[in-house]
Amino acid sequence: MKNKAINTFSFHQYLPHIILIVFAFAIYCNTLFYDYTLDDLIVIKENSFTKKGVDGLSGIFKYDSFTGFFGTQKTLVAGGRYRPLSIATFALEYAFFDGLNPFFSRLVNIFLYGLTGVVIMIIFRRFRINKPGNKWYLTIPFITALLFIAHPVHTEVVANIKGRDEIFSLLFSLISLWSTLLYLDKKKYSYIFLSGVSFFLALLSKENAIMFVFIIPVTIYFFTKHTLKRTLYSSAILVATAVIFIFIRFLVLGYLNSPQLPKELLNNPFLFATVGQKFGTILFTLGLYLKLLFFPHPLTHDYYPYHIPLIDFTDARSIIPLIIYSGLLIYTIVNFRKKDPISYGILFFMSTLFLVSNLLFSVGTFMNERFIYMPSLGFAFILAYILLTHLPKLVKTEKTASAIIQIVLLLIIIPFTIKTITRNTVWKNDFILFSTDVNVSINSLKCNTSAGGKFLEQAQIDQSAEEKEKHFRMALKYLEKANSIYPYSNNSRVLLGNTLAFYQKDYKGAIDQYMKVLSFDANDKIAYGNLFKVLAMVDDAKETTFKLNIFLNLNKLRPDNLETNSLLGKLYGQHRGNLDSAAYFLINATRLAPENPAAYKDLGIVYGLQKNYTNSLQAFQTALKLDPNDQQTRQNIAVTYSLIEQNRRKTN
Repeated sequence: MKNKAINTFSFHQYLPHIILIVFAFAIYCNTLFYDYTLDDLIVIKENSFTKKGVDGLSGIFKYDSFTGFFGTQKTLVAGGRYRPLSIATFALEYAFFDGLNPFFSRLVNIFLYGLTGVVIMIIFRRFRINKPGNKWYLTIPFITALLFIAHPVHTEVVANIKGRDEIFSLLFSLISLWSTLLYLDKKKYSYIFLSGVSFFLALLSKENAIMFVFIIPVTIYFFTKHTLKRTLYSSAILVATAVIFIFIRFLVLGYLNSPQLPKELLNNPFLFATVGQKFGTILFTLGLYLKLLFFPHPLTHDYYPYHIPLIDFTDARSIIPLIIYSGLLIYTIVNFRKKDPISYGILFFMSTLFLVSNLLFSVGTFMNERFIYMPSLGFAFILAYILLTHLPKLVKTEKTASAIIQIVLLLIIIPFTIKTITRNTVWKNDFILFSTDVNVSINSLKCNTSAGGKFLEQAQIDQSAEEKEKHFRMALKYLEKANSIYPYSNNSRVLLGNTLAFYQKDYKGAIDQYMKVLSFDANDKIAYGNLFKVLAMVDDAKETTFKLNIFLNLNKLRPDNLETNSLLGKLYGQHRGNLDSAAYFLINATRLAPENPAAYKDLGIVYGLQKNYTNSLQAFQTALKLDPNDQQTRQNIAVTYSLIEQNRRKTN
């Protein structure tokens, strides 16, 4: 009986923990059998370090987080990216499962997410802010954790495997907070050591964890009676850890912040904005974050230009959020010394949102739902606190208050749960994600480009002629929309060119798209390669003038390109009979690639047609030296010797 009593007590003690983890699995289990999506390509599927397993760990910690995908360190976004911890876990999973396994990676994400809810509950339990006698399921810690787990705005973080960096960052930051509180209560240095280690892991996950240098002492101030001296002493480890991390990050990236913002719209959304438009738009997005917390619909993975429009500072859509945030700040300042829990929730929300708000530095996009993953904890706490502390004051009896609280909770949790489960379904694969969200992010350059590209891919593998036609049309629609949003996008124009070539057999239209790309980015290898592939489909004899003009324009853009000079030489020689121009471009080709026999062979033929047999023989001999097995060149040399001999006899 005694053992049974102990087991029963233990079960009831951990029942809230179990419920939170089971709840996380219940609302996200429909993602378990989904494919890799979105940024999973960069950090897992096509990341060279990840795919080396354990052997790739050194590269993951040694270089920028984009290096494993691009093969070289690039400054694509302001500040760079150094978030090795989550990528390291992907590499370990790759090694453990002998390859790619999205099921296990998603399983880990869901468990870590549920565990975060448990840690939230444990931490808030220490604050003793509950009304005595409340049942465990009607306490602020449990309701805060439940609201946090249920919130649909977190779907991107959990359903996109790459979102583990966000989960890790908050989870380890909270463990650091918990450890600090334990140290203050129990005075054991092992807890302060654990706090430092946890905080370092949080920073290795995502840099915005650094705000816990501020949040942890503020939390101690609001919910404990420890002195300022004790608070600062316990927080010293956080400052030291942050300094060490910043130093390591500097060694890896070579800078603390990017020397200049990228001159590319998708990584610098304010590229064409005035100062007034920049801050007006930032305030607008801050208002949208609040809207998503209260009413998380519609959701999308894409807030790139110009799904969020540029608006001026004087626009009502920026003025209203400014008034709201100013009011929240004033409320916090007024009630700070009173240690009002709502003020704490506001501080938590605003401080963690600040780093990703674009106010301090550009984060590479206007906004993103994953950016309010950490701040939303402040929102969940405020909502739980108001619901369980202020709502009962409006009714006469505790029984009525309890019933109303439960009804209100159900009215929040049930819609949140339904929205989360249904939103998860779009993360099944990239095709579903892009083709769904493009109907929300209607004016996004990136989403229209991504959707168009996926429809093009789908059309090329469709077996049904009807489906193929349908998907080609959709690709054309979205790619044309992308180019209307921003005409200087390499990717959207290349994909539009591909669609015109494959779908409409409009080779000239496709070539025009590739040429436009090269006109503002002459070094775009994909546009250049696709251009030559499509040009090969155009008949030389019928379209000589068209091809010639294309190659001449290319030559202006890239005068030192071997292929362009070689083809111009052939076109002038074979189809125009302009031997002087042919020789000019072929001489350029031999200069650009002195080890390439093809240009010398063509030059030898042109010299021969000009009856310049001496130079012709020299060109053929050089070609033969470079390729001794070329029998055609040997025959050309023999013919040239014969012509030289005939010419000598005529002269004599």
